[in-house]
Amino acid sequence: MEFQAAHSADVLGPRMASIRRHGLYDPDWCLASVTEGEGRRQLDRVIRAEFARPGLVNSLWHWTVILKFDAQALMDRFIEIGHADRVALKLLPAAPRRG
Repeated sequence: MEFQAAHSADVLGPRMASIRRHGLYDPDWCLASVTEGEGRRQLDRVIRAEFARPGLVNSLWHWTVILKFDAQALMDRFIEIGHADRVALKLLPAAPRRG
């Protein structure tokens, strides 16, 4: 299981305000998504229904916020349904520095 690098502040731009407001830089959480292809929406629904962060804000673009601890369970679930090669995991940006 491998995590892609977090989005850079340059890429996030004005979205960083939303990330700060909702605490989406917490190191206990990560992002999960389904790669492009047939059935992507249905597979995304599996991630959101079974693994998404509870509460109002549980996604960032087409990525779903999940606990890092649950990443292996997510992979196991996708192995079970025959789509293990369709899951991508990404780290969240680092917490803003207070200065």
